[in-house]
Amino acid sequence: MELPSKLVLIPVAVVVIVLVVLIALLAGGDDDASKAKAVAIGAKELRVGNCITDANSTRGDVRTFDAIDCAQPHNGEVFTIIPLWDGAYRGKQAVTAKGQRGCRARLQRQATAKAFRDKQLGFKFVYPTKQSWAQGDHEVTCLATYTKPRTGKLQQRQGFQ
Repeated sequence: MELPSKLVLIPVAVVVIVLVVLIALLAGGDDDASKAKAVAIGAKELRVGNCITDANSTRGDVRTFDAIDCAQPHNGEVFTIIPLWDGAYRGKQAVTAKGQRGCRARLQRQATAKAFRDKQLGFKFVYPTKQSWAQGDHEVTCLATYTKPRTGKLQQRQGFQ
């Protein structure tokens, strides 16, 4: 028995419409689904240019950060890494003093004058503990921080990008 052609076209059309809708949803038709998601990254894995979403919520012994593409809203960016001395760990006070002075001086030297004057801009740093020093962590990682999330990179002077 042969079916009339109009009855065959209706189920085919429904299947095609369902497939088109599914493809649109999977291809990022939803704005929220197309936004980049933050990924946990270890403090030792931070590199210059990494942007993070949790710069203002971290205090104390921080081991991980939420890294995200800099085109997405973020409130922190690694702008420099300062190598420390070889040899024995000199204590938390010596390491944090180096981070405080070094990160501020480098931020002032690297950021454009306009960026450095921005009231939203600050800085924090990640430094080695006695335990991480023993594992080879001998550097301070400097983060530019923003009181309000922003997109894009820190505006830096030529030669520092």
